[in-house]
Amino acid sequence: MPRFSRECSYCHQPMGEDEFKCKSCGNMVTTKTAKPDQPYMSEYEESTLDRYSMVLLVIMTIFFAPIAMTIGGILLFNDYASKRDAGKILVTASLIMIVIYMILFFVFR
Repeated sequence: MPRFSRECSYCHQPMGEDEFKCKSCGNMVTTKTAKPDQPYMSEYEESTLDRYSMVLLVIMTIFFAPIAMTIGGILLFNDYASKRDAGKILVTASLIMIVIYMILFFVFR
């Protein structure tokens, strides 16, 4: 008795549990599909930044603005929205701190 616990992701025909190539369409299926008793696959979600991480980002931005700007620029291209938001905060705060440092430099020179 064949066990059909998987489904082809291309033609949606039932496949055996140990098959990796669909018999009806010939496409390779490397990932396992969800079992029938699972209505969906659970995905890992990134949590938002906590209070301590934000404090560290602010301290880093105040004392090391160029480094914070570099790290923020890298985070701007991340897939997770929370990391992109942190990158926006770092870049914006770094620019503000650099302008403040330039004003203080020229005033107290």
